[in-house]
Amino acid sequence: MRGQVTALAPDGSYGQIQAEDQQYYSYWTSEVRNGPVSVGQAVEFRLHEGQPIEIFVAGAPRPPSAPPPVRAATGYAAAQTPAYAGASGGPVNYALSGSGFPPFDYWKTLFLSPNGRISRRQFWLHGVLAIIVVSIVLGWIPIINVLMMFATFWASICISFKRFHDVGYPGWWSLILSVLMFAAPLLMVGSYIADSGALWSLGTMLYAAGVIVFIVQLIFVYLRKGNEGTNRYGPDPLTTPQR
Repeated sequence: MRGQVTALAPDGSYGQIQAEDQQYYSYWTSEVRNGPVSVGQAVEFRLHEGQPIEIFVAGAPRPPSAPPPVRAATGYAAAQTPAYAGASGGPVNYALSGSGFPPFDYWKTLFLSPNGRISRRQFWLHGVLAIIVVSIVLGWIPIINVLMMFATFWASICISFKRFHDVGYPGWWSLILSVLMFAAPLLMVGSYIADSGALWSLGTMLYAAGVIVFIVQLIFVYLRKGNEGTNRYGPDPLTTPQR
């Protein structure tokens, strides 16, 4: 089967191919047999359980022992093959339901890196729900609860950035809500200390603005389906496997 590389992950570990049947397939770069690839290059490969394997850059020299790629079924037969079977230890797309429990590396990337994209399911089920559960379980333990507060704050920033990226927006836009909700109570407390009605009014205005921003972000980002296919922040999480 022939296709063209349409996207590469920032760390180069995987990419995405648009095949001649117009379907998109994600692949591991370890399957490329004759050198590195770049976006736009034509490749030949075969499908195994919906996953591109034995990928060769078109026109590049092949290793002496490399067999020619076998043309896979196209059209209806190829469409019936699941994009990510996850069989035999292969890649699994945890953005899809029924994909099982993700490994440690998945959680580490999800909560520590603001780069890339995540789907709505990943944001709510793997991100928000996990943060709430951890906060409830560990939030009552002295000292640990303070550490958890900072850890969950950073984790929240990371998943928010990636959710914004998934709909095509800069991740730092998610910080607008944090700034408003952090500044509002500070101004209100300051109004008591300084006995200033102006500070109280400003704090109230910022809090109201924060509520409005939260509703807007909820509707247009957190509940909204992400961009189909690759955008400037990375491949589509719904068509990209994770280890």
